[in-house]
Amino acid sequence: MLTYSQQVAHLKPNWIYATRRCLSQSNKNVLINVPKANVYRFGDVNSSTPVFRGLEWLVQEGESWAIVGSGSGEKSALFKMLLGHLRISPHPPPPGGLFPFLSETQSDPLQSISVVSFGNRRRTSGGAFYDYSARYGAVQEEDRITLRQNMFPETLPREKMPYEDDSMVEEERPILLSEKERRVFDELVGKMGLESFLDLPMIALSNGQTRRARILKAIMTKPKPELLLLDEPLNQYFCLAGLDVNARPKLLDVLHSLHRARSPRVIMGLRTQDNIPDWITHVALVKGNRITAGDKTRVMQAELERSQKQDLVNSQRSVSQTMKTGDIVVDLQNVRVQYQERKVLNNLNWQIRQGERWHLQGENGSGKTTLLSLLTGDHPQSYTQLASTSSHLHLFGKPRSRIPTPQLQSMIGVLSPEIFDAFPRRLNMSVWDVIGTGFDGGYVPKGKRGVGTGVMDTLTEEDIDFRVRRVEEVLEHLGPEAWARERREIDPESLDSDAQKPLQNKAFAAKPFVDLSIGGQRMVLLMRALVGRAKLVLLDEVWSGMDESMVRVARRYLRSGGVGDEQAVVVITHWEEEVPWTVEDGLKRFKLDKGEGRVF
Repeated sequence: MLTYSQQVAHLKPNWIYATRRCLSQSNKNVLINVPKANVYRFGDVNSSTPVFRGLEWLVQEGESWAIVGSGSGEKSALFKMLLGHLRISPHPPPPGGLFPFLSETQSDPLQSISVVSFGNRRRTSGGAFYDYSARYGAVQEEDRITLRQNMFPETLPREKMPYEDDSMVEEERPILLSEKERRVFDELVGKMGLESFLDLPMIALSNGQTRRARILKAIMTKPKPELLLLDEPLNQYFCLAGLDVNARPKLLDVLHSLHRARSPRVIMGLRTQDNIPDWITHVALVKGNRITAGDKTRVMQAELERSQKQDLVNSQRSVSQTMKTGDIVVDLQNVRVQYQERKVLNNLNWQIRQGERWHLQGENGSGKTTLLSLLTGDHPQSYTQLASTSSHLHLFGKPRSRIPTPQLQSMIGVLSPEIFDAFPRRLNMSVWDVIGTGFDGGYVPKGKRGVGTGVMDTLTEEDIDFRVRRVEEVLEHLGPEAWARERREIDPESLDSDAQKPLQNKAFAAKPFVDLSIGGQRMVLLMRALVGRAKLVLLDEVWSGMDESMVRVARRYLRSGGVGDEQAVVVITHWEEEVPWTVEDGLKRFKLDKGEGRVF
């Protein structure tokens, strides 16, 4: 007869096996597990201020989650943690670790995670400026790559061998998709409305079309992802670059069906200003370094009540301007833009006067980007809109063809997705340098005080002093000290004592532009667009990437003196609530539909 100790020893292997099997089954139902921990940057000791404090987060199979934050930097930090770019202390213990459902299928769980972020800019060599206007004219050979070839590099033409002559037709390698994968691909292409764009050059696609294509490419990645992280896939603050009203439901339906089928599971990053899809059941709300995770209704109701109180305070502080109109700054009469048989703009008529505030609307592909490129002079066909009795393009009282491009750039303040992507990120370019380029509209800092030299190099010392004061003024109203004041009013409890000490505007002005967050860079480029008090200001995707405090500060500044009666402003967005002014303030609206425009 076995002793008690012998019986325990005999049963121990079976007990361990049964326990592991039980844990294995439970692990399959847990996607993300952070019992309770602080999150730090690598290299920071535990006594440092954490990126996130007291994070407790459990995501289970069958739940639908969104990460909601007031700025892209906050949400992006949580995505970085999921991707292993931040340190969790204490780290979720085995078995399972951070991703229990992947612990048995992958030696490296991150191989099963795909991420698509829309806060990143196109990278350029050496931080240099790239010519975003290439999409409107002749393009380089590498810019001819189609959407289909971008997703499947196997279809790119093979390099011509030295012994082949020019008369030989370049061959294409086959797409390496199985029959099942081909059916899935074709179905997704149809649901995302990308059928007619597959064989167009990527550079010719609108920003919204490119966004859908990036999501599709991530879904079709090999090996097939188990978890897809989408940072701001349908953020309303992406304006023109975002998804229009009709495209959003289609994409949401696709993402929902994929999530339900676990092919792959989807976690979205949204802003507090965004409408959360109905099928989302849970949210992780990021506020400063605190995260509240749980049932969507409960968490967001508490956030709504807090936000409404703050909106009431802001409405009492904000002062709206009385709009006074002046001279015509933009006059389009029967303007056309077409490529062979394809008409992008067709007999367009529009006048914009000093003091007017306009909301430009239109679905993706309606011609908004082309229209703006005509106004800024980036489109080659802006020169060919010759004045006649029946049609013309006049800017500031002159035909576009009679205004030198450098002079035109100094007369228009612009913030757009293209400017954000193209602006150089040189290591020695400071925030002050970037703002200073706004006076002359260039991309290289000039002048002994970093505020330019004037289009004709005719600045006096008095002119330079004025420009310096203007840079200091926009920094005062739109810089980090203003953000910090707003953050304290929004949610003082979310800030640590260290975080409550704002970076001084003077120190901020000296920081390298490339070191700023996405939201910080966009705010600096907004300062650049406003600093010269240009006669025409074009704000396209103006709030993208900014956190809640930045958006509130910027909206207040625009409404209460940031732009004057001598300036005209056009805001491009699909969403009425993004525009700082209302119809009651005198806001006018212009809508493009298939290349034709109307005032409404």
